[in-house]
Amino acid sequence: MSEEADRTSIRAASLAGGPNNQDRYVVGDGFAAVLDGATSVAGDRSHDPGWYAERLGQALSETVPRGEPLADAVAGAIRTVRDAHGLTPDTSPTSTVAIARWSDDVVETYTLGDSYVVVLRAGSVETVYTDDRLDAVGADERAAYRARLAAGHGYDVGHREVLLALQAEQARRRNRPGGYWIAGAEPEAAHHGLTTAESRSGITGLLLASDGVDPQRHPVAATWRELAEHANGHGEAQVLQDVHDAEASDQDGQRWPRAKRHDDKTLVTIRL
Repeated sequence: MSEEADRTSIRAASLAGGPNNQDRYVVGDGFAAVLDGATSVAGDRSHDPGWYAERLGQALSETVPRGEPLADAVAGAIRTVRDAHGLTPDTSPTSTVAIARWSDDVVETYTLGDSYVVVLRAGSVETVYTDDRLDAVGADERAAYRARLAAGHGYDVGHREVLLALQAEQARRRNRPGGYWIAGAEPEAAHHGLTTAESRSGITGLLLASDGVDPQRHPVAATWRELAEHANGHGEAQVLQDVHDAEASDQDGQRWPRAKRHDDKTLVTIRL
């Protein structure tokens, strides 16, 4: 490994939003990944989403370092987990995948689903990569639950009913053209992930995060760069706890309308 690579440091933390943390992260020599297992309100999955994210992360730890295109690495990992456990598209749990891979010369990113990879550059420049195609699915249901929360109804039975309708619409359009793509039991979905590759020159760091990490809910940070700086000074676990505590002050979701009071939160910071 070169002297430049020797100066790379990776730090990570994860915080459960409820009884079970369905986020996972994996790190290795020259790569890191965050996975966010998707909760099913109806409880109709064959396995817990965290179980799936755990195994997919383990498989990625084998495929990503091989150097093949990241989409192929993700497809291979999905295939490995599917075949090992007999998963089928209708009942398999699903997970987002966010990957950063770097060498002395190149930084690559990959996003499938709404987790984040943030590239930090010299001069206070940041670029946020995420796959937001899910946001266009069930837009009416999403707007309905946010409106109910903003109106003060809180996380009541009506909120759950709207979420059930939203997830039913998402299931109809999962891993289909015109819908959205996510890791589950279909390796082909991996080839619809969003990828980038650029020179490492001028890149000072990377962040990977699940969508439970929102800089706008942090009491100090307002941008990803500020969040990274806060993590550098106080630790990734404290950043996640700060966001969690802010959400606790908004128990009914009126200030920040969101699907649940507390989502799982995972943050990986990489200093290059």
